[in-house]
Amino acid sequence: MSYRIGVDTGGTFTDVALVHEESGKIYVTKVPSTPHNPSLAVIDGTKQIIKENNLSFEDVGFFIHGSTVATNTLLEQKGANTALLTTKGFKDVLQIGRQTRPKLYDFRARKNNPLVPRNLRLELDERISFQGDVLKEVNEKEVYEIIEVLKENRIESLAICFINSYVNSEHEKLVKEIIEKELPHLSLTLSSEVLPEFKEYERTSTVVANAYVLPKMKYYINHLKDNLKDLKISSNLYIMQSNGGIISAEAAMETPAKTVLSGPAGGTLAGSIIAKNTEYKNLITIDMGGTSLDTALIENGQPQFTTMSNIEGHPIKLPMIEMHTIGSGGGSIAWIDPGGALRVGPHSAGARPGPVCYGHGGTEPTVSDANVILGRLNPNSILGGRMKMDVEAARKVMKEKIADPLNLTVEEAAEGILRVVNANMVRGIRVISIEKGHDPRDFALVAFGGAGPVHAVDIAEQLGCSNVIIPPNPGITCAMGMLMADVRHDYVRTLSNRSSEFHLDKLNRIYEELSKEAYKELLTEGFSQGTAEVQGSIDIRYKKQAYEINVPVSSLQVTSSVLLEAIESFHQAHEKIYGFSRRDEEIEIINLRVVGIGKIKELKIEGLETAVCDDLKEIDTRLAYFNSRYEETPIYRRADISVQHQVQGPAIIEQLDSTIVIPPHYQAKVDQDGNFIISKVESVSKKGEEVYERNAY
Repeated sequence: MSYRIGVDTGGTFTDVALVHEESGKIYVTKVPSTPHNPSLAVIDGTKQIIKENNLSFEDVGFFIHGSTVATNTLLEQKGANTALLTTKGFKDVLQIGRQTRPKLYDFRARKNNPLVPRNLRLELDERISFQGDVLKEVNEKEVYEIIEVLKENRIESLAICFINSYVNSEHEKLVKEIIEKELPHLSLTLSSEVLPEFKEYERTSTVVANAYVLPKMKYYINHLKDNLKDLKISSNLYIMQSNGGIISAEAAMETPAKTVLSGPAGGTLAGSIIAKNTEYKNLITIDMGGTSLDTALIENGQPQFTTMSNIEGHPIKLPMIEMHTIGSGGGSIAWIDPGGALRVGPHSAGARPGPVCYGHGGTEPTVSDANVILGRLNPNSILGGRMKMDVEAARKVMKEKIADPLNLTVEEAAEGILRVVNANMVRGIRVISIEKGHDPRDFALVAFGGAGPVHAVDIAEQLGCSNVIIPPNPGITCAMGMLMADVRHDYVRTLSNRSSEFHLDKLNRIYEELSKEAYKELLTEGFSQGTAEVQGSIDIRYKKQAYEINVPVSSLQVTSSVLLEAIESFHQAHEKIYGFSRRDEEIEIINLRVVGIGKIKELKIEGLETAVCDDLKEIDTRLAYFNSRYEETPIYRRADISVQHQVQGPAIIEQLDSTIVIPPHYQAKVDQDGNFIISKVESVSKKGEEVYERNAY
């Protein structure tokens, strides 16, 4: 028997999904995260799921992990002692950045300090032109002087980013060769290997971020690999990338910047599977865990991609699924600002001490405390009953910190917290929808993460989404999505040609070179011509614009019609995003991109069996607070609900990894894949007329 395991590390819990490759049967579990050493929770969760299902570690044929190590290292600024080596005259590029302000109307707003202080930004008197010609050779004596500076400052990791090295990497490779001989234990990151693309600030920032997290990521992955080897798991360790693809552990150790959105990318992939298998092709996904909410958009079944992300003020210019993250999760702390307004987040109680109701020493009221006070969470059934919640402790802190200062009842304070955090999340979702030219009313909302299904309906109502979809295992959805991912490698070549200078031969030559590189890497990894696929795209902008839009090309054999089709796609995309297009304006092709995809054998997940149509019976009832009053609310076990059942709100549905809240005037049904579809029911009653119901928003 062969099984696949996916592990997603979250701020509060670590989620584990195990799937039998032949039957598609799913097994899930959750364990508390261990922020001081995330690998401990990964190993604990793996042991637990194997033990719970009486399996052997040797049965695991594939192991993939979504890591938060790179992200947290950047957020907490606890990376390596890092230096930057760049071309003479360019060491302040990292500090100057772009002219954009962090907050347009806040005069006190300040940019975050660079990851490398100015005294550790070193310069080398070399120069390559924008056409790749060597203007000034590397002076090896100067390199050895720099090595002494690295030794004196006990540098652990070095980022090398020479101007125009994306055209000619000769100098970077030469300097790397010299430094490796003298400092073999120093971690080195070259811009020509991580991001061979123009724009010196974004390239420098990306390379520095990679170097900053590299030693910590390398230690973490090696430690995890050793532990998995001790368990006798036969699979190699694979890591989820931010672009929705898989890379080997070895590749992740060299370019950890590719994993900054590792876990959330798995959730978006799971959303695309829902789009593939259901009638809902336009989806907004929300992944609400213990510390944050990650949201993404899927249009016509395809996730949206970007080549630019920003982690705590540090740009990372690498291909990734376009997501927006805000500090709103179950552990988000509620507080009162100096003006007397109720705020929630972005600070979180995390895994330890966690919310007050967890009983681990938490002292600040959180979103989870509000939910348990209002009866939306069962204090006795978290993690299948392995964890209990202290409701009275939560009420006491809520009264002391929020209710009394605002002259509210405990319930009013708790409901206020939910309204504030929901409003925060709606604002975050608008960043990837309305601000990108998408109307949320044309989308269904897919909610997952441990806390997502608790808040989903309230969020959807504010957005005007048509339906709410809850996957079968919402708390483990990111881990499940990882198990459905393919291997993916991205390649880019800067071209920077205006339309008056286009040469199809040159475009095709570059695409041919990038395609060969992609196929070579995939074949080396064991894929055949039948399982390896290459796709192309182009970054286009209007003349003298500062930013580009990426559009696909229908063929890597670029003809005039293929190019015109791509340019028309650019005009349409520009109009959708910015509200206008300029078809008479000269355009520029900036970058050519290729994606190499290695197809992993598709998993066929076990669906629901259509059971005999028995009446659905609740397992319990309890008072839950909706719309400023308590209502007697039936509680159901999700495993008892099949495709022929409908659940009328108010209702609460419980399972190991999450809780689904269905407010009054909503109903839920289940599709053949086990997804809950929740929609609003409007009842209209007039004297002497028949009462009727309709599904709508």
